[in-house]
Amino acid sequence: MNHLSKTRALVWCLILLTALLLPILYAEEPAFESELFKTGTLLYTDDFDGEFNRDFWETRTKSWEITDGTLVGKPDYDNAEEAMAALNRDHHLGMSPVIRLNQLPEKFVLHMRLKYEGTKFSLNRPKFDIGHHINLLAFTETGYTLALYDGEVFKGEAPEVKLNEWFDVVLEFEEGRMFIKVNGVGQTIEHEQVSLQGHSELTFKTFEDTPNRILFDSVRLWSAE
Repeated sequence: MNHLSKTRALVWCLILLTALLLPILYAEEPAFESELFKTGTLLYTDDFDGEFNRDFWETRTKSWEITDGTLVGKPDYDNAEEAMAALNRDHHLGMSPVIRLNQLPEKFVLHMRLKYEGTKFSLNRPKFDIGHHINLLAFTETGYTLALYDGEVFKGEAPEVKLNEWFDVVLEFEEGRMFIKVNGVGQTIEHEQVSLQGHSELTFKTFEDTPNRILFDSVRLWSAE
């Protein structure tokens, strides 16, 4: 290869490299949208196409991994008998995948897309806790119920909340009020019981019996002002 050919090859390599890097270097930050807040600072965004971010996620059962752009949690054992034999106990068997999203600021906006696998909805399952064991958000055939830590309960209707299908959740929070939107339908809840009680986390739980995986394919978390 002569000098001119080498130069041309180098130029084409640089053009190709630039074309590959530009979308990464200039990727637009997810737009901040909120019902409760005017501005926000993006803290964490994930489409699960890279390594598992353990700075924000804390696995409470063992079988969590990123597969094909999806964070997937499944039971640790095939059945309860196998789990009891392996763990030498009859409780906390890891048959229901559990994971926490940590580092929630005092005021936050969260957008996420998730899926719960199962055969039918049951009492308080599937769900996630807003603050560990503080506020319980459980999904139902018609939407969701929100039970606050001292007993107040709110219901919300949402279209197309189905097991084994993806749905979108928006959660905006500050002490005394929160905004919840599921599949495009939202409501603001203002109540003195709306609090994290010092637990800056969401804890996701589902059924004990298979099929019972939890799947996430996008998460966006902002600190709100």
